[in-house]
Amino acid sequence: MSAIQMSPAVGYLRVSTQEQGRSGLGLAAQRFEIEAFAAREGFSVKSWYQDVQTGAGADALQLRPGLAAALKQARDARYPLIVSRLDRLSRNVHFISGLMEHRVHFMVAAFGRVVDNLMLHIHASVAEHERNLIAERCRAAAAAQKRRGQKFGFALKSKAYRRRIYLLSAAARYKAVVERTEAYRMHVEWALGQPGRCGRPISFTAAARKLNERQVQSPMGGRWCKDSLRNMACRLGFPFRRDNLIPLGVIQARVGAVLKQHPDITVTQMMRSVRSEFPLGTARASMLLDKCRRATAGRNPTQKRTGWPFDCRTTARIRISTIWKRDPEVTARQVRKQIRDELRPRNNLSLRWVTEILRDCWRVSGKRSPEQLRIGRRQYGSWRVGSRR
Repeated sequence: MSAIQMSPAVGYLRVSTQEQGRSGLGLAAQRFEIEAFAAREGFSVKSWYQDVQTGAGADALQLRPGLAAALKQARDARYPLIVSRLDRLSRNVHFISGLMEHRVHFMVAAFGRVVDNLMLHIHASVAEHERNLIAERCRAAAAAQKRRGQKFGFALKSKAYRRRIYLLSAAARYKAVVERTEAYRMHVEWALGQPGRCGRPISFTAAARKLNERQVQSPMGGRWCKDSLRNMACRLGFPFRRDNLIPLGVIQARVGAVLKQHPDITVTQMMRSVRSEFPLGTARASMLLDKCRRATAGRNPTQKRTGWPFDCRTTARIRISTIWKRDPEVTARQVRKQIRDELRPRNNLSLRWVTEILRDCWRVSGKRSPEQLRIGRRQYGSWRVGSRR
């Protein structure tokens, strides 16, 4: 007797998760089913392909290289493709219909050798519906466990592992930013090389305006602004714009020192005072002055109770409240003379303004009866405040 002629075939195995792939139990069970089907139906599996990937989606060939190679060999050699169950091939009806439309001969061990297209369509629809039900159940179970404080996925990793992933992600993002910045080097170099006003270097605002006039799009596809151009120039390392890399804390310390010497200094005067060291703009100088004054006023209880505004006279108000707290019977003329000797303000402090500050200090000093309020208005609400003593 001659040996029975066995028809060649291609076997394909698939599991959905990495844990199933590492264990090998699911792959071994599928291989056993395919080998039993091939021996029963007279096939000899010549080659095996496998994937560890989900069965969702119509782009299975892009996600599963094993399936793509198995289909290519089966199509070129005209071999049938054997899978253990239809959902191992795919859980997408569109993908299964595409295989049948392109005349790819595949067999399902669970259905037998002969099965019509109607049954394949029905089983594919059932597999896709089952996949949707599994996803809904998993989402509902995960939501219930999250409400109980259970952690999943990345949150279960150690802090060292998460820190390493964060650092790798930040490095990848920074590399992408550097590559995108290098593509704009020529445009940034041209814009910052243009002459500025009065022979000075061009500002970032003017340079951004010139790029917009030439209709050069920003890296995000929009218009240029001074902040985006400044950041890009710093990344490119232009030496003549290094003043923008000075830490804000250093500039704020210098502004605080100038403010301590001249408490009533204005924004324009502050810009002129530190121009040789830090070329400040109006917005930044105003922000730093306001920040320093708020820090000083935040430590004074009278400032908190009265709600005085934060301006060039904030330091003078705080000093007046300190003098009045030490000597409540002090006059406005005496206070003004002492303030002039100590702070040497650039702007003149009028007697009426000092009187109003003394009245505010008396008003918030504590709870008073109507008679005490009447006496206070008579003492601190008239010009006799400056003539007492």
